[in-house]
Amino acid sequence: MAEQTRLSAALQRFRELYGDGEMRVLRAPARINILGEHVDYVSYLPTSSLSFASREHEMLMLFQTTDDGQIRGASMLEKFPPFSFALDEEAPEDHTKQTWESFVFNRPAPAPHWSNYVKGAVSFARWKYGASVKQGFNFLIESSIPPNSGASSSSALVVLAGAAIREANRLKCKLDELARDSSQAEWFMGTRGGALDHLTICLATRGHAVHISHSDNRTERVPLPDYRYRWLTFFSHPADKGREVMLEYNERVAVSRLLIPAILNDTKEGKMPKTITLDEVARIYPETFRECERAFPDLVRERRDLSLKLRARMRHHQDEAGRVETAVNLLFQTNTRDDEKMRELGDWINYSHRSLRRFYGVSTPKVERLVKIITADPQVYGARLMGGGFGGNVLALTTAENTQALIDRVQNEFYGPRGRDGVGEGSVMVSTPGNGLELLNLEKNQYRER
Repeated sequence: MAEQTRLSAALQRFRELYGDGEMRVLRAPARINILGEHVDYVSYLPTSSLSFASREHEMLMLFQTTDDGQIRGASMLEKFPPFSFALDEEAPEDHTKQTWESFVFNRPAPAPHWSNYVKGAVSFARWKYGASVKQGFNFLIESSIPPNSGASSSSALVVLAGAAIREANRLKCKLDELARDSSQAEWFMGTRGGALDHLTICLATRGHAVHISHSDNRTERVPLPDYRYRWLTFFSHPADKGREVMLEYNERVAVSRLLIPAILNDTKEGKMPKTITLDEVARIYPETFRECERAFPDLVRERRDLSLKLRARMRHHQDEAGRVETAVNLLFQTNTRDDEKMRELGDWINYSHRSLRRFYGVSTPKVERLVKIITADPQVYGARLMGGGFGGNVLALTTAENTQALIDRVQNEFYGPRGRDGVGEGSVMVSTPGNGLELLNLEKNQYRER
């Protein structure tokens, strides 16, 4: 009922902003990543992730096609002000004349603004489809995914904008293709991440997780018990997406995608140094340094003499890859009771958090306090930081019967002492595995039935 009320309010607001006319609604779910964090951009060993789409939490884009070449956006949240831009405002040359990488790597990262996620999706479509992209669109966002939380609200917006620009211009695109296009479109913001979020958002199905193999682009559905279990996410504090955190994130991507592979290729005994500086990379691996300079110019310019951790990052990649494969095999077992599966899965989730804290350095004191409170509940099977880190959501696996007790515990011990109402402010999400990206049919009440 609350969802239908939110949609009704959004429909009214859309008409106030843009008037009457044909309007459609796209739905992108919150991404809940069970295991396989910070491995989707690793290039030197096979890695995979296990994630699902939240049935209960989503981002809706109400949109209508326009013929004036303009993109106009607004949000139901006041802190995200309306904006507009022309199709050709951020248009790269088409793919026959310029690579997408050369376009995004040779321009400064834009100043933080939520419009950039839409501009990235539209710019990528212009690059890929060229003159076929003529129509713009007006849109309004209504979302129950907390921003900057690790539940991938930013990737949901990129996927929705990518779907809308294709719908407006009648461009056919398979869901897996849209997902991978969207992952590259997000590079527009200055990050260099992988396709985990986008593939989950596009390909998820109800009652299943998505097993995403990053090395060979394969995906498979994995049955995920959902009747007696709930996945809760508790928002700790915003993951600042400013310059410093972006540098921290891109540092890990550069190490994983470029530096470790170069050193492994050069080291006969397979030994990995504990750290390396970019000055050392320039001297020992000049070709790799030039690639790093091209892909991560701000990192090279500002952190050239900083010791970059290699061995610790590599340890996380290797262990996390093993955790995902073990979990997938576990969930496919037919001779193991669901409760045994979920308890063991919870153990691997706990191990993943320890690795993210110890080897990847993406946790914070507030996140650690929240994890400690959650895991003190004996009915919690596992908990870990979810998403890019430096704040955001903590994921917890528990039973349906224990859900309210866990929410009360976190409110009393974490949110309350900080003067916060976790549920009231939208910082608590309860999820079960649902469907991915959908174009809703409101006349047939598809929104209620999903």
